[in-house]
Amino acid sequence: MDETSEKRASQRSPCNALISFSHFNQTPSYDAKMLNYGAGGMCFQSSHFLRPGASVCIRLKEGQSFASLENNGSGLRCISLAEVKWCHELPRAESVTYGVGVKYQPPAY
Repeated sequence: MDETSEKRASQRSPCNALISFSHFNQTPSYDAKMLNYGAGGMCFQSSHFLRPGASVCIRLKEGQSFASLENNGSGLRCISLAEVKWCHELPRAESVTYGVGVKYQPPAY
């Protein structure tokens, strides 16, 4: 099977928003940059490795609004609980940086 084949259930929109994330129910949070998002999840760039399967809480950084972001379509959330699906070191980065793909957890209602 081709590992580069698209596995997403929904289309992604590019985005350059600042976010913060933390492991679910943990105090320290870390800054990151969202690269794209869709109805089912998002991809972001982080200086921290995240283990696939981990639950993370992701928040859009204060001072940013949906109206100020390009391509503000469905799937962009100001806060969400998500599962890390993959985490890969990004090539050609000045420092160690990771691309992280997450899948949103469905709401309980």
